[in-house]
Amino acid sequence: MFLSSPKNILKIFLSFVIILVSSVSMAQYVFPVRISADKRYLQDQRGKPFPILGRTAWCIISQTVQGQHTFIEHTKSFGYNAIEMSAICHWRMGNHAPFNGKGDFPFLKKMDGADWKDSLDYHAGKYSPDFTTPNEAYWKYMDEFIAYCNSNGILIFFFPAYVGYQNSDQGWMEELVANGPDKVKAYGTWIAKRYQHAKNIVWMLLGDDGKFSPQKREAEAALIAGLKSVPDQQSIYYSAESTSGENSADNEFFGKEMTLNGVYNWVNKIPAQGRLAYARQPVMPSYLLEEPYDEEGPDGNNYNPHAIQPVRRFQWWAWLSVIGGYVAGNGYIWPFIDPYWQQHLNSNGAKNMQVLNGFIKSIEWWKLVPSGLDGMKNLVIAGSGADTAADYVASACTRKGDLLVAYIPPANRGKITIDVSVLSAGLTASWFDPTNGQYRSIGGSINPGKGRHDFEIPGANSSGERDWVLVIKKKR
Repeated sequence: MFLSSPKNILKIFLSFVIILVSSVSMAQYVFPVRISADKRYLQDQRGKPFPILGRTAWCIISQTVQGQHTFIEHTKSFGYNAIEMSAICHWRMGNHAPFNGKGDFPFLKKMDGADWKDSLDYHAGKYSPDFTTPNEAYWKYMDEFIAYCNSNGILIFFFPAYVGYQNSDQGWMEELVANGPDKVKAYGTWIAKRYQHAKNIVWMLLGDDGKFSPQKREAEAALIAGLKSVPDQQSIYYSAESTSGENSADNEFFGKEMTLNGVYNWVNKIPAQGRLAYARQPVMPSYLLEEPYDEEGPDGNNYNPHAIQPVRRFQWWAWLSVIGGYVAGNGYIWPFIDPYWQQHLNSNGAKNMQVLNGFIKSIEWWKLVPSGLDGMKNLVIAGSGADTAADYVASACTRKGDLLVAYIPPANRGKITIDVSVLSAGLTASWFDPTNGQYRSIGGSINPGKGRHDFEIPGANSSGERDWVLVIKKKR
């Protein structure tokens, strides 16, 4: 018999293994990413659209290898494909900054020539670390983490020197100034050359500030000049976290350096700012970089009074306004202080992002155009507040009219009216629950010829709140 032959059984087994390995590799993105032809989103080397589904991991380098792997494995399991981190951490609330997970400093010497031994307890100036004396042990540890992320399909939004809120000691601006333009440029050149062949990096500039004195502007410009001086880099894209309320490409001093437009607002008005990013000329991929974090408000560490639950509304609002993707954070995770960060990996907010990630991957998201932008009609013609208001309904539709998605936030309590004239025939409508990922069918068919159709949410969702996602598409 055919199946009784050990040789044939082995062939069948090996064929199965090859198919399985091939399917796994095909499911993962191939780095480096590149910008799509229409400049609206990222895609991988095979042309597969890459939605930025990110998670903040500012002080991840301070964790042990086991801690890093735990975080990345959890990140993957929740459907994320990107993280945002600082190469060198200065936050005093972070996990023993500025050390890595093995207790290594990023630099060996201070500006006065002495060994750097006193952590961050120094006065900026001649006692600042010398950025031209990298500690090989620290950066080898970083090399291994970047490679691990690459092998797991994780893109890194990578800050070589986060400047800090209002140039404060949350970041490295005082040290950059103390080092001077020549040393700062040398550091930028050095780190760009070190990661010249890394395929999973987006270079991040500024860092919670975009307003600089001439001296500080000179320091940041030197860092950027160093980064961009290295030819033939695999990672060639640049973005930034500017001042809250300002998109990175709109920064007065450094906006011209950007190739990806990050939306940052830690207060509110996320949809309005996202729509400005999408509408900006010349066109570049836009994404939500930072917003009020999960468990950072009254329900968590009380760091940001604007982080009112459900924070998922910020990601849904932004994603439907920028299309390119989003990055989300958690107030307890990003410092990576044991054991707190592990205890908050499975927060309700994280589970909400798992649902959002799965939803985005289930549709042709890259074909969506936000309502009222780039030639798209206004999709919600009644029942939506202004894009600066809590009841704003963010929506987007494909140019063919075969998919429409609209997010109705908890504050919106009435009916909404959709201009269905933009839709193609043969579509059905459903309510998607952003808290559990379940669909609820809406009776009746959509008739584009009628021009308009009213929708009213079906009460509370599975979490007891009143936000829903309207999805109009072809029936499977």
